[in-house]
Amino acid sequence: MIAETQQLANYLPAFSSFRNEATGRKLPWLERLRENAFARFCEKGFPTTRIEDWRFTSVSAIAHAEFELARDGSGLVSNTQIVQHGMKDTACRLVFVNGRFLPEFSSFEGLPDGLVVRSLARQIAEAPQTVEPYLGRYLNIERDPFCALNSAFLEDGAYIHIRRGAIIEAPVYLQFVSVGNGRATMNHPRNLVVAEDGSQAAVVEDYFSLGDSATLSNAATELVAGDSTVVSHYQVERESLEAFHISTLRIQQGRSTNVASHSLLIGGGLVRNNVHPVLAGEGGECLINGLFIGKGSQHLDNYMLVEHLSPHCGSRQFYNGILDDRAHGVFHGRIIVHKEAQKTDAKDRSDRRSSAVLSPHARHR
Repeated sequence: MIAETQQLANYLPAFSSFRNEATGRKLPWLERLRENAFARFCEKGFPTTRIEDWRFTSVSAIAHAEFELARDGSGLVSNTQIVQHGMKDTACRLVFVNGRFLPEFSSFEGLPDGLVVRSLARQIAEAPQTVEPYLGRYLNIERDPFCALNSAFLEDGAYIHIRRGAIIEAPVYLQFVSVGNGRATMNHPRNLVVAEDGSQAAVVEDYFSLGDSATLSNAATELVAGDSTVVSHYQVERESLEAFHISTLRIQQGRSTNVASHSLLIGGGLVRNNVHPVLAGEGGECLINGLFIGKGSQHLDNYMLVEHLSPHCGSRQFYNGILDDRAHGVFHGRIIVHKEAQKTDAKDRSDRRSSAVLSPHARHR
């Protein structure tokens, strides 16, 4: 207990300094969100393998590391590096270095009609009333300490708003770059995607590292899909093998929605990918699709929590893994069907391949 208290105490100075400088610090609702989240993180501590949701993955390496909050990404990367690692043919590109938006490397001029894209920090500063109804409403800080930690340090990330009936042909592309400075650093990107009724869009989150310093990227995305929307979300994680990566995608689906989540994990030393869709409206469909490729001593954990709240909804999960050397891959989770969700159709399937001498280290529950 003393050791655990000391681990959590390392985060107190960082949080105290952060809350005194963070964007939106004078907004009572945002201040409460951050403070409640930090209190919850301190109360629960880092998860251990004694907790059911984490029984296949130890985060002791994260808990014992002394991370400092990465505050400034300017001057650490060049536009050439950003372009070399990026994708083309996008509706726009937003670049974040160590969790902070860099407009000089971003491109979002000439956005198609019906699409609003900004940094979350700017949206909080200039139009907090558009953010308050959604931000922090869906992410579960009670269940997951990393979600609580992200909410405590919530400040910047992407704000994406697809207006009613808009059809966005090209994807919205988000680049998240982690750059160490010789010390262990952490960043906590937070994204908010609001798709109004009848809209269609795709969002790509791309996480990569420059250099081999130890970094913790603890990202969270809240995706709110209105009635009759079609939304595809893609996550690509290709960070350094020295990096720790925790990500959570929380999806709130309205009536007759069709949402797909696609994950590709190929980097990081310790990676945890959480996907949590809630089919709250009748007739919703959700596809969760993923591929993880591990080598060396990588540990890649995929945790799915699917909730069916309304009738006539369907969910599908398809995950595949390729493991080499001593790599570990995990695919597990839960499908929860509430009593109101009559005529639910939910299925999952996982396939693993390993070239290791021993049996595959992938686990499926």
